[in-house]
Amino acid sequence: MKLTCITTTFNEGEALFTSVNSILNQTYTDFEYLIVDDGSSDDTLELLQGLNDPRIRILSQANDGLSSARNRALEHVTGDYVCFLDADDCRPNWSFQAIADAIKASAPDVLLCAGVLSDLRGELEAFYDRSCFNMLADICPNDSVTKTDAVAKWAWPLAQWIEPQSANKVIRTDFLKARMIGFPNTHFFEDIYFHTNVIAAAHKLAFLRTPTFTYFRRYSRPQITGTATDKRFDIIAVTKLTLESFARYTEFHDPLHRASVVASCAKLMEWCEQSVGHHHRFSFQQAAKGMLQLADPLYLSFPSDIPTELPELKRAQTYLERLSNVA
Repeated sequence: MKLTCITTTFNEGEALFTSVNSILNQTYTDFEYLIVDDGSSDDTLELLQGLNDPRIRILSQANDGLSSARNRALEHVTGDYVCFLDADDCRPNWSFQAIADAIKASAPDVLLCAGVLSDLRGELEAFYDRSCFNMLADICPNDSVTKTDAVAKWAWPLAQWIEPQSANKVIRTDFLKARMIGFPNTHFFEDIYFHTNVIAAAHKLAFLRTPTFTYFRRYSRPQITGTATDKRFDIIAVTKLTLESFARYTEFHDPLHRASVVASCAKLMEWCEQSVGHHHRFSFQQAAKGMLQLADPLYLSFPSDIPTELPELKRAQTYLERLSNVA
């Protein structure tokens, strides 16, 4: 089985080699590595062109954003499964082998993987969604589930609640192409859209609790999660796109799955509202309220019996009700 890993770059410079070296040093060697340079203006492209490994393919384009760069790479994938890695994160050298073993065991449409968080001071912790993986382990003892299984009614909403991070998913390529799923061009917070669509479309999910990536929170990098600019407004547009796309799936009519989708979007919206510049906050609330008024009303109709294991759904319901009542 051949894997494809995709990394996009923009003015990464030598910092990119943390990511690149972690991929080239994998013990599992049947893979291709697509690196898209998104119009870097520094020496990034020159550094990339100096890499000498037949598994690497370098694509370059005029600066058009992360989603565009990932979509460009998806057009060139030749592996059986595809995964992503941001340019400032890394994978342990056992990652691809663990992924290949999990895929061999169950041949899922989507494999969801646990990760590690390296915090600002370098402390290593379980990634944000470890509790979801623990709950999934309780209901899916074989670490895989199909939509026809009895536990699917719990597994799919839980899978939706896993962090929408690019590195924690490995997707079967022909499934992705048949469904024509990609990233929303020109927007930040693109991962929630992609995550929601691949989970909803998948017939079979599998789960890998062995950590397969490390996400770094950094002082020195201009991460969108570390800023308080008006880029945060993009979550409103991406939420609208996400809710509209999910409404086309039959899963939309499952109250718990639908609630998990809107709650995972609301979690990001609430975080953006709280961290956006104070002078933008009222405008953010008004824009979010307007977006919700355009959404299907069922998104604001939460199940009456929200599972105690998912208190986040109740918090999201409260937040959305507050937004709806903004003057």
